[in-house]
Amino acid sequence: MKKIKFVFTIIKIFMKNQIQDKTNLILDVFNMISRCLIVFLLYAYIFQLKNGVINGVDYKTTMWSMFVYFCIMILNIRRLDTLIMMDVKSGNVEIFMNKPISYLTISFFKVIGQGIFSFFFISILGSIIMMLFVGVPNLNLSLFLPTFILTLLLGQILGLLIYGTIGLMAFFIQDIRPIHWIVDKFVMVLGGSYLPISMFPKFMKILAFTSPFGAINFASSTVYESWNQEWYMRIYLQILWILIFGVILSYVYRKSKEKAMINGG
Repeated sequence: MKKIKFVFTIIKIFMKNQIQDKTNLILDVFNMISRCLIVFLLYAYIFQLKNGVINGVDYKTTMWSMFVYFCIMILNIRRLDTLIMMDVKSGNVEIFMNKPISYLTISFFKVIGQGIFSFFFISILGSIIMMLFVGVPNLNLSLFLPTFILTLLLGQILGLLIYGTIGLMAFFIQDIRPIHWIVDKFVMVLGGSYLPISMFPKFMKILAFTSPFGAINFASSTVYESWNQEWYMRIYLQILWILIFGVILSYVYRKSKEKAMINGG
């Protein structure tokens, strides 16, 4: 119970900091508006040229998928590796590694606390605007709501494990930014940032479906009609990748602690 309370305390502290400092919220809102305006106007024209349907998916459903993706990005799980790298370079990581609470646990919930307020604020407000101007996609709510929440949570856990592993590589290499850049671009492309998943060629759809980089953002696929047949397999894949990267992260963290102790000695 004490550990759970400590975790929520961490989230609450950083969430309050974000609420009090409106700068990040304003920037997140501005980024969301600029992204949506550009993408929505561009694809409105493309769908108009294709008579309103591309690969069996209409404009409304496609825009909801991209909107969900943009909302997920506001959580900024992707900044976790940079936070860890900065702690490693400053030496603060060695202090936290000797505490009863895991350093990774603190880092995980620190980054969640920094983005969760913007996520809820923009997601709720943006959803209302989307319903007014784009419309409501045809969804089976009894399936959509529970699977969306579960898929979103599993995706963020997987993201924390992947970016946490990249961050810990700072113990072994001087700069993790090239690794971050490569992995981040895979996450963005296969998550549907540049091109909606419904427009992917077949081989890219397979990559987005089976790879851990696509699995982080499976929640953005919950608005598609195909989700009704695919949801159980996608959730299974998310759990599988979480187990795999959980083992990888645990191994890298153990080696990182050993390296920190050697350097400290």
